[in-house]
Amino acid sequence: MAGEWIPLDCNLGTKPEVLELVDETGLPVEVVCWRLIQLWSWAVMVTADGTVRATPARLGAVAGGDEAFWLAVERVGWVTFSNGTLVINGWDKRFSRAAKARLEDARRKAEKRVENRNVRTLSEKCPEKNGLQERTVQERTEEEIQPAAPVAASDPPKRRKRSQPHDAVSWTADAGWAGITDADRQEWRLAYPACDLAAELAKATSWLKANPTKAHKSNWRRFLVSWLTRSQDRGGTHREPGRRPDEKPPPKAWRDEYRPAPYRSPKEVAALGAGMKLKEEDL
Repeated sequence: MAGEWIPLDCNLGTKPEVLELVDETGLPVEVVCWRLIQLWSWAVMVTADGTVRATPARLGAVAGGDEAFWLAVERVGWVTFSNGTLVINGWDKRFSRAAKARLEDARRKAEKRVENRNVRTLSEKCPEKNGLQERTVQERTEEEIQPAAPVAASDPPKRRKRSQPHDAVSWTADAGWAGITDADRQEWRLAYPACDLAAELAKATSWLKANPTKAHKSNWRRFLVSWLTRSQDRGGTHREPGRRPDEKPPPKAWRDEYRPAPYRSPKEVAALGAGMKLKEEDL
């Protein structure tokens, strides 16, 4: 009995994202690929839309690795973490039931094309068999071949369209961002206070122009929310290098407060002790 399955690219180990993970983490490419396959296989069993309640640290118990590894996977753009939730980017195109149905349909069509090609090849090699079949059909009489009873014509069933959420947010290389309302901007300013919205939109535009192969999104609103979430988690737009705005300074160590007494020679110590003795008239 066939179980659950996921589609995999034959060149997974040479994809730019995987090579970037290998360079950043220092792990072998087979380890990186195996952890990604474990993540996708687990997600297929527990979610239908690519969204799971999980954190980078929690994924280590599922697919191996530590929190730093899965944060690196987020940086290459394959997953997104937000408020204890994991979103697998590109789920609808790769791992959803619709994507599997498309792959199965393509496989059946490919097998049918191979079968038809083999039949044509056999007919070309054995024309006498093909002619015999044709003559046999032509020699049949009307009594042998009875016409089928007429079937009342009916309108073909209407194909139900899959409902998709309408979102006016869009982006093109020529026109830039469109469909972002004042309400959207107000909501994002409240949700991501450390982000300069105008600067982040300009940075996202530059990134999309530099990566034209990734500039075809089906949900631009989700792309912007993921972009702003990563910027907020990393400290915002105008963050100090190596420090987040909400990061508190480390507590002072006891060594910083301790100040040792200056060194004194034995003669200085004796003179200091003689000066501290009380005189009899002071008693």
